[in-house]
Amino acid sequence: MAFSPFDKRLLEDGLTFFARPRLASLLEQLGTTEGERVDALATMLRHAAPDEFDEAVAVFERALARVAREQERARDSDRDRTDGDESRRRRYSAAAERREQRRRSA
Repeated sequence: MAFSPFDKRLLEDGLTFFARPRLASLLEQLGTTEGERVDALATMLRHAAPDEFDEAVAVFERALARVAREQERARDSDRDRTDGDESRRRRYSAAAERREQRRRSA
């Protein structure tokens, strides 16, 4: 059976998802609002067997610890850049200042 170009694109996109999965799809599965998502997750945890609950907590803790380590490494590598890079990143930007002011007022 030959795949159409559309089928090939779907397959490639699907494989791309597994190479770099996104949290958004999991959140969408839980609900459309934050309240729905919290309720769904709380219900799942409430009805989980004790060993499933413990495993879920352990998986979340390991994932959070890994992300924290990766973020710390990224911050360390940013600090290790040369002073020339530092001055370029910190130059004045009126647009950035306006965005920051809008963010604060929202």
